Amino acid sequence: MTIDEIYKKEEISVRSYHVCKYNNLNSVKDLKEYFYKRKSFDNLRNCGKKSNEELIELCNKYQGEYLETQELENNKENPLKTIISELTRVQREVINSFILVNTNSLTVRSKNGILLHLKNNLKIKNFAEKILLSENFAIKNIRNIGAKCIPEIGIYISIIKDFLIEVSQSNDEKQLISLKNNFLIQRTYSISKIPSVILESESVFLLTDFLLDNNALFDKTHTIIVKKAFKIYQNQIELTLDDIADEVNLTRERVRQIRKICIDNLYNKLLFIQNFNDDLFQKYNIDIDSNHIEISTDIVELINITNKTNFSTEYITYILSVYLFDNFSLIGNNEDVLQPQYFNARNRHNWINFYLIKKEIVSEINFVALADDIENRISDRIEESYSFNFKSYLSRFLTNNNIEILDSAFPIGEKIINDEFELYIDLYDNLTFKRNTVKQVPEYIIEALENIGEPSKLNTIYNWIEKEYPGATKSEEALRGSCQRSDEIIYFGRSSTFGLKRWENSRDNIRGGTIKDIITELLEESQTPIHVIEILNEIHKYREPTNERNVITNLKLDPYNSFIIFNQKFIGLAIKKNLYNLKKYENLPIQLGKKISGLIKNQKINTEGEMLNYLYINYHLTNKESLNILTSLNITL
Repeated sequence: MTIDEIYKKEEISVRSYHVCKYNNLNSVKDLKEYFYKRKSFDNLRNCGKKSNEELIELCNKYQGEYLETQELENNKENPLKTIISELTRVQREVINSFILVNTNSLTVRSKNGILLHLKNNLKIKNFAEKILLSENFAIKNIRNIGAKCIPEIGIYISIIKDFLIEVSQSNDEKQLISLKNNFLIQRTYSISKIPSVILESESVFLLTDFLLDNNALFDKTHTIIVKKAFKIYQNQIELTLDDIADEVNLTRERVRQIRKICIDNLYNKLLFIQNFNDDLFQKYNIDIDSNHIEISTDIVELINITNKTNFSTEYITYILSVYLFDNFSLIGNNEDVLQPQYFNARNRHNWINFYLIKKEIVSEINFVALADDIENRISDRIEESYSFNFKSYLSRFLTNNNIEILDSAFPIGEKIINDEFELYIDLYDNLTFKRNTVKQVPEYIIEALENIGEPSKLNTIYNWIEKEYPGATKSEEALRGSCQRSDEIIYFGRSSTFGLKRWENSRDNIRGGTIKDIITELLEESQTPIHVIEILNEIHKYREPTNERNVITNLKLDPYNSFIIFNQKFIGLAIKKNLYNLKKYENLPIQLGKKISGLIKNQKINTEGEMLNYLYINYHLTNKESLNILTSLNITL
């Protein structure tokens, strides 16, 4: 009976009627349920004492009807509701796995319809609420489900319901785990007889070994090729494609194709192990909370002893990458690590090992790009060793500019460069790329001069090299030719003395080449011929003292006639002949010294100024040129 009907029969007041309507109590049933739970209507908004008493009296009036109705409803309650509410954690896990496997076995249309209806949540609680316990559920009402799918989905729901009841009647945890695993394996791989040790242990390694040996992952021929071509086991003999082809009686190319197919599908084939619940820390001391899981030799040995397997480090790491997929990423190329390396791929790093790294870090640092960059660096010619701070270098490979992640990524990056490239970070966190080219003989000479610290004779340089690098050069004479091939090495005259070119800029008393080279350079910078006295002053800065006669004689004997020797020992370059005032220098009397001496003796010239003025007026000589001439003639006032 509705509240409206009772109000029309005038069994409640207007105020009580509005209290009921305001609080959504629209029938006697609603009033009885509220009163049965609260024992009063005081808490209702706008309900006073009189309204409370009136509503209680109304409930008592229809008490028999309520109890009868309640009893009927209780009797109608779905017994599955109680069963599901009392399931243990292990029972729920078993049923969840059962639902997952059965859902995956449906046809595509049926599977998509169920997933859409359940919103991709295949847990038993959600499955029960939306299917098993829902009064409004009907298979035909599932979106995108046609008449052909209805029988399949009906059987699917019935199987899950029966399994739910069966599991609820067992409390033996070991039996439940065995039941779950047995069903999962049978349902997925159609294997009838499964050893109890595999069903009860939940070891992902034992399971993987069992599935591989029973040709569950691949057919028989493919399995043989997988075992022969990949580094599955320790101390495995590395066979070529030709060797494997002979064993399986296939062509080399067909074996290569099968190997490629298998390595591409191996990950998906192993995804099944995620249904198991292996306690890695308890069994093998593998810390899945760390940023990087390192599979040491001790862990490999413990895993193989515990499971009576003989898996390689590479394959164990690969299995773990599948099992821990939700939290860890596998860094390292599958083909590089799992296959014997007969050829190296170009333009990238060829990986030696696998690395299991937390996904949070992998999403921030591109470790593959890091390895490729280092590979390119060490593959290029390195003429001189260089280094830089590793953390700064690592920051180049940030994908989201999250600088804070560098502290966590640093030890992982260090591990990769250690194991992959045998590169090591020094005490100052610097990474060094050492020279990888052969050291040339001129470089030994430069190093020798740097250590000696001064221009040195050829035999001195040879002795230093022979002491520090025995056999680096054949002989002292062979060393001479190498000195002349480097622009960084200079020589001094013809005395077999050598030095470094940079010393010319850093030291005042060093200039390479011969005396003739020094004179040539001086004359190239001058627009006029230069007196021999001025030339001697320049020569004496870099060479042992020599005299005018030696210099002039040396220049006159020049086979290329590069120099012009004017009267009174002025010297110029032949190539600049057209630039000089030739009359000025050609008209200088050869006996100029005697003439000036006579003028001084006859007291026609009494001071240096008068003498310089005389030379300027009569011979157009500058003061500097005049003084140089007087100095060379030993004429003084």
